[in-house]
Amino acid sequence: WYLIITANWSANSIVMNVLRNLRHNAPRLVPALLLLVLLALLVTGCEAKVPQNTFDAQGEVARKQRDLFYLAMWPAIVVMIGVLGGIVIMCLRFRERDPNSRPPKQIHGNTKLEITWTIAPAVLLLGLGVPMVGMIYDLGEAPGPDAYYIDVISQRYSWSFEYPEITDPSGLPLNVPGEAHIPTGKRVAFRLHSVDVIHSFWVPRLGGKLDVVPNMNNVLWLKADNPDSFAGQCAELCGIEHANMKFVIIADSPEDFAKWEQEQRATLNATPPPTPVASATASATATVAASPTPTIAASPTPTPTPTGS
Repeated sequence: WYLIITANWSANSIVMNVLRNLRHNAPRLVPALLLLVLLALLVTGCEAKVPQNTFDAQGEVARKQRDLFYLAMWPAIVVMIGVLGGIVIMCLRFRERDPNSRPPKQIHGNTKLEITWTIAPAVLLLGLGVPMVGMIYDLGEAPGPDAYYIDVISQRYSWSFEYPEITDPSGLPLNVPGEAHIPTGKRVAFRLHSVDVIHSFWVPRLGGKLDVVPNMNNVLWLKADNPDSFAGQCAELCGIEHANMKFVIIADSPEDFAKWEQEQRATLNATPPPTPVASATASATATVAASPTPTIAASPTPTPTPTGS
């Protein structure tokens, strides 16, 4: 019994001490716990194998944009750590310890520091601005004469892709809903058209987005490095089913893309073209005109019967 009572008393003492310490250190523990929760949320966002990961660059445009983002991100992180670290140090080191103490001597400022933190950001922005402006001009240039052109038609809530180089016997281009095949290692120029409202064409792993505006033909060129399929979507809120406005870009090797083109041409040539409406109407008119007109025999005129008065 003595051992049991002693063990219970020791356990109660330990619990009471823990609770007392928690109560005393609560102001310090709460920020630490919040920091751990935020860190856990940050770690959960580091998954790379997702269909629309912009950091998983698989094309020339996406790779340049990602590298430019890193170029701007790392200096920003250094500045953030310096500023926040300085604030924390000043709050801890120069906090008020004695409420009855006299306030420190007030000064107007430090001219050297003010000049430094005015010139330093200007130099940093200039250093970042030069490559950014150069890349804007680089990615904004025309796709070039060797580019492969595809017309993109967007409407709520679907995408379709037309290939002007693949036509049927009547000259109509191949129209593929929901997906587009492109060759790897070659610039592909997407000519963006909208039927109704503003949409936004976005393939995160191949490049940035571009608005699709009615009555305005924007052109976006992309280039895939390796054969793969890339998820895309509309990145502009366009209506109640905006979330379902998705598409797929399938990048084929040059050999496989040439085979796919041949298959599509063979399918279009094997399919008889639809009969034009005008021809069908003319044929129907000709048929009616050629049909014999039924003859209606004239009925004899009745002879009036004389009546007496």
